[in-house]
Amino acid sequence: MGGPGQRPSDGQTAGNRGTGSVGQDQQNSPPTSTDAASSSDSKNQGTTGQTTNSSSENSSTSGDKGTTAGNDTSASVGSGVARDGQHRGPGGMSGNGSGMGMGMGGPGGGMGGGRNGNSSSAYATPMAFFAALFFGAFVFIAYRFRAQEWKLGERNRGLMLWTVLGVGFFLRMAIAPWISGHMDLMLFRNWATTAADSLSGFYTNGSSDYPPFYIYILYVIGKIGSTDAFSPYMSVLLRLPNILADIVTAYMLYRLASKRVGYGVSLGLAIFYVFNPAVFINSTFWGQVDSFFTMLIVGMIVLLVENRIGWSAVLFTIAVLMKPQGIIYGPVLFFELLRQRKIQPWLLSVGGAVVTTILVILPFSWGQEPLWLLDLYKGTVGEYPYASVNAYNFFALIGGNYTQDTTTLFLFSYHTWGMICIVLVTLFTWWMYIRSRKPQFAAAAALVLIAGVFTFASSMHERYLFPAAALAVLAYLYLKDRRFLWLAGGFSLTIFLNTFDIFYSSNSQDHYGIILCVTSLLNVLLFGYLVKVVWDCSRPATIQAALPKATNIAPLSAE
Repeated sequence: MGGPGQRPSDGQTAGNRGTGSVGQDQQNSPPTSTDAASSSDSKNQGTTGQTTNSSSENSSTSGDKGTTAGNDTSASVGSGVARDGQHRGPGGMSGNGSGMGMGMGGPGGGMGGGRNGNSSSAYATPMAFFAALFFGAFVFIAYRFRAQEWKLGERNRGLMLWTVLGVGFFLRMAIAPWISGHMDLMLFRNWATTAADSLSGFYTNGSSDYPPFYIYILYVIGKIGSTDAFSPYMSVLLRLPNILADIVTAYMLYRLASKRVGYGVSLGLAIFYVFNPAVFINSTFWGQVDSFFTMLIVGMIVLLVENRIGWSAVLFTIAVLMKPQGIIYGPVLFFELLRQRKIQPWLLSVGGAVVTTILVILPFSWGQEPLWLLDLYKGTVGEYPYASVNAYNFFALIGGNYTQDTTTLFLFSYHTWGMICIVLVTLFTWWMYIRSRKPQFAAAAALVLIAGVFTFASSMHERYLFPAAALAVLAYLYLKDRRFLWLAGGFSLTIFLNTFDIFYSSNSQDHYGIILCVTSLLNVLLFGYLVKVVWDCSRPATIQAALPKATNIAPLSAE
């Protein structure tokens, strides 16, 4: 569990990491059908000093280098490009690879991050400025929040909520066409095209090692994007599920908060999540799927607290079938099952998990070996044998970023130390859960698990900490300790800094920069602070005091 390689570009085999196209972003103008057609015939000068040629044929090919769809410029850039679409590896680090373009045939021209002439780089400074304003405002408001409760007029509260959510959604949709995104989007597009051509043959016809659940989402996107009307907007369609997930998660936090705290705080938490730079840069700039994954985890925790264990197990299973790191949150479900000491919740959980797994994997299983899914996960888990894979954590702080995890650190290897830390974090979380005696502790337990595993386990990626911001808000709502709000802000800051630095990094020689050091140290300190907060909040009296009054929340329903 020490950090499965879970990027979309993991669809390439380890020996063929060089799949991708080289070239600078082609445009910074809104999409037109002419632009979409011309993008596939572009010839751009790349970082290798060579010219890449592309084909405009709407064909699809597959092989060891990944599945390549039509209308995409593609050329091998050699083995120096990591499978996450970055040059930031053992041989150097340059974020998304300066000058990488992908000819998406739609908004934003080519795909690729980096600061060296790409369209995305034009938005690095505005994004950094917005983040500075956001976190400055957060500190000011959180400080005032300690002194007094927020008082807002409750007239037209529905209109205010939907205005916040609507502005957040349309702002993302307005920005997405102008941001070329990470190289990951190219793999998502290829997979969407392959799935749309043959969903049941997705794994047999290609070489993707991405788990099966999100392939259904890509299948729908591939079908929609194959039409003439939506083809120029493919890069926006690929972001749309995660943009919607941002809004849905914010809405869930608001609804939960409205049962436990005042209206002003509820609306403030929705604003915090909708306009959080850490959330914004992931779904709208990078184009990754962590927002969708986080929505599943938040739903799982909420259902678990409400004693709907069967449905909670279903969402947990879907999360694991979407990203292997979903298993990190499995102990929370396990702790609650042990706490209840009843056979029925176990039957509901196991039954829900088995049925969900069968339904999700069945369409992909024709022509496969019986244990094909297990082999898929085994290959993914061992994909990145490094102490840290751009995750700004403890191992990165001591110089272990992209260091082989077999390297000895004191008595043991990085990998062994990481496994020891996973066990210790899990045992500590279990102790705190037993000590609390209430399911309301589930959100705090999930937060400890992801923060502890990210900070001290090996093979972590920069985005694995992403759910921590939402989980910290959940923990505040269930335990009523305002320190969780500071943790939500702190983790949001480190998530943003880590993501921003990887997405926009341009210094190919900077293995140990100031942002890495500061962010890694902050993550270590935040985890230490989290341990203190969780220790204080795990006392049964604290949990009982945090429970809402009967008039403010519906009773827990049993299945």
